Amino acid sequence: MLNLEDQTVRERVRISIGGPQIRIRLSNEYGSAPLQIGSVTVALPNDPASVKSGSIQTVTFGGHNSIAIPAGAPALSDPITFPVSQGAEISISIYFPRRVTTPTWHELALKRAVLSPRGDHTYEEKIQGGKESPRSISISAVLVPAQPAQHLIIAFGDSIVDGDGSTVDADHNSPSALIRRLGKTPQGSITHLFMASARQVTPVWSATRK
Repeated sequence: MLNLEDQTVRERVRISIGGPQIRIRLSNEYGSAPLQIGSVTVALPNDPASVKSGSIQTVTFGGHNSIAIPAGAPALSDPITFPVSQGAEISISIYFPRRVTTPTWHELALKRAVLSPRGDHTYEEKIQGGKESPRSISISAVLVPAQPAQHLIIAFGDSIVDGDGSTVDADHNSPSALIRRLGKTPQGSITHLFMASARQVTPVWSATRK
């Protein structure tokens, strides 16, 4: 993921709650320079490199296909009519026309992403000749409109909660397991917040048996 330039990255994200629309949140919050995004599309995946025929849709930002995200900032896409079901997986392709010097990435994404050869491949059903990476870049969230009775559940912890040690593409991290457990009673969406090597420094009092 380092030194991307004039390349497309195709990534996959699993959705914890279903709905008729989605919005994609991209992040340059750890970047030291503006991040130029040339094109973004969303589709239904077949595998890391390919998507289902006819499923590709354009993602826009303020009505534009491209956006320059300032250093230290996120960007939220316009709503996309792209119905998803709970637990569904989607594919997001991002074209980076200029060199990415300080990427905002997820080291423990645990899903294979595909880095294309040179050029914009966001509208191609299959990226040929790409390289795979277990990391993700720039995608920080996929938002789905919540129903009044639904809540947000946060899995908070260290890299173990994030899935350190889990098998890539197996969805065995804690948030994914929680999505499966709640699958028959979808009461809310699930996200996770973590910090590698984190530990609690404030004492916590708990009741003990005598």
